[in-house]
Amino acid sequence: MRARYLFLVMIFVSSVGFGQQLALQSQYMFDKFTINPAFAGTQKGIPIHIGVRRQWSAIKEAPATQYLSTNMNIFGGLGAGVTLYNEAAGPTRRTGLGLAGAYQFTLFKSGENHHQLSLGLSGTLNQHALDKKKLETYLPDDPTIIAAYENQLLPDATFGAYYHNSDKYFVALSIMNLIQTQTDIYNIANDVKNNFVRNYYLMGGVNIDASNVFTIQPTFLVQAIEALPMQFDISSRFIYENKYWIGASYRHQDAIVAMFGLNYSGVEFGYSYDVTTSNIKTYSNGSHELHLTYRVAPRNGLKGGKRGARYF
Repeated sequence: MRARYLFLVMIFVSSVGFGQQLALQSQYMFDKFTINPAFAGTQKGIPIHIGVRRQWSAIKEAPATQYLSTNMNIFGGLGAGVTLYNEAAGPTRRTGLGLAGAYQFTLFKSGENHHQLSLGLSGTLNQHALDKKKLETYLPDDPTIIAAYENQLLPDATFGAYYHNSDKYFVALSIMNLIQTQTDIYNIANDVKNNFVRNYYLMGGVNIDASNVFTIQPTFLVQAIEALPMQFDISSRFIYENKYWIGASYRHQDAIVAMFGLNYSGVEFGYSYDVTTSNIKTYSNGSHELHLTYRVAPRNGLKGGKRGARYF
């Protein structure tokens, strides 16, 4: 048990030092704003996103995440948004607040196609906490643990760019941990510094109208982290009448994901289950994720054209 507990702590510390700004999400396609601030104010209405994720459900005190975000168009091409999140794994916890702004402008128009580009920037403040009471040490009163920080407040920033052709297709790029704040849980003299390296996200998707009532929506997400191997997700949703959908995703060397959900009267619900394919599958019963969006409608409603509102 102790070895497994130590393994979890190492996983979380690694994700703090080299991981993304927010915890891993299988349903990233619904709240792209948390990954890229350039999405602020680009959708119809005001989406309010709530999500919870339980990683590796069979492992005690494995990573768990909760997040809340919203964004809106203020006027013209100017958008703003806010994100709150909390991540916990074993004795460690990370809580964050992010404020973002974006500006969207039209590159050119071709008939009903509007080719638009949005640029965004967000600032974040993260609190990192360590509950020393939950740590088991081989040596009583270990000086390294006694001297370790219990709380740290660290700032950082994210830049994003987002291009789309109406609701037909999109591509987006974001860079997290721009400041690369240095941190270490050890409050002792140490020549080795732990810093937040930059994270690069490339995301894209397309809407394919298979029939008058059936839409296929493939998406992808590539994550590149300095000094670590690249990871990618390939996903596809099959949407009926813009209300009911099922989907699947493959995350390279990590998991196969099954998803389903529904959209009804401004409320969007999604559930996903990750079947672990990495070496940790021996200990894990998979990961569960719930996503809920309530969309405050604009004055002219949420419907947009024949297909309704298919938000990119």
